[in-house]
Amino acid sequence: MNKSDSDKMRKDTQITPPPRPWEPPKPKLDGTRPVGIGPNGPLSKADQAALPGWGTAPAICLVAPQMGENIGAAARAMANFGFSELILVKPRDVWPNPKAWVMASGAEWPLESAQVVETASEAIAEKTFVIATTGTPRQVDKPLIGPRQAVARIREAMQSGEKPVILFGSERSGLDNDLIIGADILVTFPVDGRFPSLNLAQSVACLCYEWASLSEADGPPPGWSIEQKPTAPRAAFESFFEHWVEELDTTRFFWPNDRKGTMIETMRNAFVRARLTMGEVSLMRGALRSLAGGARRRALETDAETHRATMTAWLNARSSGDTATLASLQIPNASISEGPRNVILIECVFDFRQGIVLTQNAEGKMGAWIIQLQNGLIEDARYFGT
Repeated sequence: MNKSDSDKMRKDTQITPPPRPWEPPKPKLDGTRPVGIGPNGPLSKADQAALPGWGTAPAICLVAPQMGENIGAAARAMANFGFSELILVKPRDVWPNPKAWVMASGAEWPLESAQVVETASEAIAEKTFVIATTGTPRQVDKPLIGPRQAVARIREAMQSGEKPVILFGSERSGLDNDLIIGADILVTFPVDGRFPSLNLAQSVACLCYEWASLSEADGPPPGWSIEQKPTAPRAAFESFFEHWVEELDTTRFFWPNDRKGTMIETMRNAFVRARLTMGEVSLMRGALRSLAGGARRRALETDAETHRATMTAWLNARSSGDTATLASLQIPNASISEGPRNVILIECVFDFRQGIVLTQNAEGKMGAWIIQLQNGLIEDARYFGT
């Protein structure tokens, strides 16, 4: 027998060990695995466990659950609304079930502490107040109430020292008649009669939500705090709104001009009603600068062309003595200083209503007109040069 045959025989005769049973995942010792989201970002498992709860809640008992996914989804709903005690009566599939942990998606404590028993009698042995859920009409002489009324009854019972447990039946057939008959109250959900069948995990979620909604908790979950930022001081708001109107004015937003006042009043009313904080005022100003940048540039470019044409025509009219053209380019009673008549325009730079016009006379000497405009017409002109 050669070496390859010997190796093959050794490999064929090796015994494969049986697979190890699945175990729930163990959290890291340092508690750094993110399992939830808090008001300031992800929470570690240790942080999540340290948050205050909503106090004691009834036990949830799943009788003969079939799917691990439903058990995990039920545990997740329990964790969402302040429940932790989970009892499983003879689950169909192997337990612990990896699918349950996957569906729980981090809400592991109801699963890790779940009590697994063989019979419903064991599940309720230590309880004093039994609530059975049902979606099928039963001929039982017992009150059938909705989840909201049931939660109120459960709270009254707990205040009297009772130990309640809420029973949910299997996905296939619900609770057996003996459990229905033996319950203190029966609970059903207000489902549409055309399709009354409610998923097991959804049933748990609906009842747990009703419990939480009637709890003393109001607003965000316990341990969360949402910072209440004060409204910006009126001076900061006025500065922002002045900037807002100025940018819109520069970019020719207000049209037609006779509606400008009404438009400003409408916007001001909206901003006042919003009660902006200082952070929001700063953010709005930054956004305004960003948005107005392109529009402002285009408006100024258009203005530059218009102003250059105006100044060229004005200088030409001065050179030719065309008083009619001069009058059309100036406001009545415009303030115009003395300056050379026979010049040409070299450069024209304007910032909205103010500008500098560089000129050159026939002898090559440079000069400058400082111009002030009003509605596109010359209001004031001062010449500087020789």
